[in-house]
Amino acid sequence: MAADSLALDFNPLHTLGFLVTDWVEQHCKVPGGVYEGEPLLFNGWQLYCTANHYRIKPDAVVDPRRLLAPFHYRRSIVVGPQKCGKSPWGAGMLLAEGVGPTTFAGWAAGGEVYRCEDHGCGCGWEYEYAPGEAMGAPRRKSLLGLLAYAESQTQNVYEPLQTMIQSGPLRDFVHVREGFIRLPNRGKIVPLSAAAKSKLGQPLTGGLADESGLYTARNKVLDTWQTMRRGIAAMQGRTIELTNPWDPMENSAAQIAFDSRQTDIFRYYRKPPVNLSYKKKAERHKIHVHVYADSPWVDPESIDAEANELVETDPTQAERFYGNRLVQGLGSYMPEKLWTNSAAKTPSSERRIAIGFDGSRSGDWTAIRCETADGYRFTPTYGPDNRPTIWDPAAWEGRIPRGEVKAAVAEIFAKYEVARMYVDPRHWETQADEWALEHGDDVVVLWPTNQISRMFDALSRFLEDTTELATTHDGDPTATLHALAARKVAKAGDKYILGKPSENQKIDVLMADVLAHEAAADMRADGWTESGPAYIRLPR
Repeated sequence: MAADSLALDFNPLHTLGFLVTDWVEQHCKVPGGVYEGEPLLFNGWQLYCTANHYRIKPDAVVDPRRLLAPFHYRRSIVVGPQKCGKSPWGAGMLLAEGVGPTTFAGWAAGGEVYRCEDHGCGCGWEYEYAPGEAMGAPRRKSLLGLLAYAESQTQNVYEPLQTMIQSGPLRDFVHVREGFIRLPNRGKIVPLSAAAKSKLGQPLTGGLADESGLYTARNKVLDTWQTMRRGIAAMQGRTIELTNPWDPMENSAAQIAFDSRQTDIFRYYRKPPVNLSYKKKAERHKIHVHVYADSPWVDPESIDAEANELVETDPTQAERFYGNRLVQGLGSYMPEKLWTNSAAKTPSSERRIAIGFDGSRSGDWTAIRCETADGYRFTPTYGPDNRPTIWDPAAWEGRIPRGEVKAAVAEIFAKYEVARMYVDPRHWETQADEWALEHGDDVVVLWPTNQISRMFDALSRFLEDTTELATTHDGDPTATLHALAARKVAKAGDKYILGKPSENQKIDVLMADVLAHEAAADMRADGWTESGPAYIRLPR
């Protein structure tokens, strides 16, 4: 359903949504921004979606053995642009599911009151039901999962969640622990990712999926979410998905849910006007005014500024994230079948190599990949415990460990005969100069990846040589994830560079891989011979 109007199409007494909304306002504070510390009010789309998610069938009866039966919708999916308030809403909904009145407790005759003190909360809040209104009660024990593409992404909802608990009356009986939130009666809220499948055996009673537009069969998060949902259904629980508009080429969890013919899924998506062009600045502003109209806390002019900057480098992402449109990029850079088929059966014993280096300070990863004279690409290791030369800043307190990187480079030069090293110098100019001074500026060469024509040629060559098996690879699992995550980003003419489908999916190891292959290809063109090193073309 494309929700252009927020008027309810059912009796407003037939929902727990207004009870839940008032409960959240009483118990949760705004976790950040200009309204930080004020009661969390569900307004606009948030109130509309809450009312629909908790919609009760008119003929519902109380049956403790059939907790799902009273609800009109089995689950919900909310599609919205960035900064529209999805994360605070999701956090408030999780807390309501954990300790709030989210199960059906019958129909009010008139005069009935929901009292917090009856359910272990000493805040003194009461809610008087109208005659004929659906009444609610907390679930006796809630075990809730918060799923995201990566563990770091769960913080989008998990951090507001913690702030809401610690800044209001919930702190008296809901406790933030290391790695989970403790609810009454041994309940929990647990952050999850595809890497934490071992936790999925727990009997979850509900769950929230953050950015389900990123969950695909390729990255295996779709399988995790489907497994999680099956378990929740078995416990008579319900789920919510939050997402930005997805890439229609991805067949993500969000796309599957939205395209499903099932009528017991509530869908909210405020579509932008089709007659306006996102490429035109004035019309882009009109699109922002429309899609953020149900988020009164957002200033469209601030969104204009963010979008105007992003549209210069990645117009598809800008239109998707801020214009709230389902737009298709140029698609994946590396076909999965091609990557799989170009994995070498055995590693090369060749010691003559070229190096590719892609670095960052924080946020993105830093990686070194190498290619041998006979075309085999691999991730070298360093140190006494053979650590791979791939650094995720999240594993190093948010910043790339430069000392580790410099130690790895020194060890690689000592272990191999390095013919050429291409370095993307951004944020690493000083280290690149030091490496060139030590090993020669004809060996260590700056190779900026932001030069469009040059990068496009290198990407084209990499694909062509991979197709012809002129270069193979070691099947490194992180390199595989980064290679398959990369998307083409259109630039001048028919040229493209590479981009990430989201901030949580990285492509840095692939960039190092491309640089390693480009360095090796240039050395072969310069006569990398047996007396120097030789170019040995792999058998086709």
